[in-house]
Amino acid sequence: MEADISANSFERASKESRLLGRDEQFRCLAEDLVRSPEYDTIRGLSHHDASLADHSVAVAYYAFVIARRLGFRRNLVELARGALLHDFFHYDWRVSRPRSGGLHGFDHPREALENAETAYGPLSRLERDIVLRHMWPLTPIPPRYAESIIVCIVDKAVSIGESWRSLRSGKGLGVL
Repeated sequence: MEADISANSFERASKESRLLGRDEQFRCLAEDLVRSPEYDTIRGLSHHDASLADHSVAVAYYAFVIARRLGFRRNLVELARGALLHDFFHYDWRVSRPRSGGLHGFDHPREALENAETAYGPLSRLERDIVLRHMWPLTPIPPRYAESIIVCIVDKAVSIGESWRSLRSGKGLGVL
């Protein structure tokens, strides 16, 4: 069954919509967040060669697939939600700083958590850990849960792929 996601503001054949259409279970877990008006706030923000929403859905999708293949069953909903919200900050990180005034790489996880809990209510311990620890080892406290480690690693792999595509297209890294 192909996902009908054109009712929202992402009618283009984005990475986001393609990934949501690949796996029915993932789509069912993800669509409540990605269809929400609050999630629209990250659709217009860039992340290397994609939107921040494209990046977050890609991280959630690949982390979900890996966790399921590894036999994880109990926490797939929390894994997907945490991964979808791991970069839920609302500024262009290339030209702005987090509300804290600190450096993006260190401080955006806390801002993403605050924004996520404002928009969607309290997150579970696992979801909070995924959001707060996804930048490890740049941030000093490592992930506590296996699901958080998966998201942390997948986030880096997806970001490297996005950066590589951006470089190859002549756009540069978009990180400085």
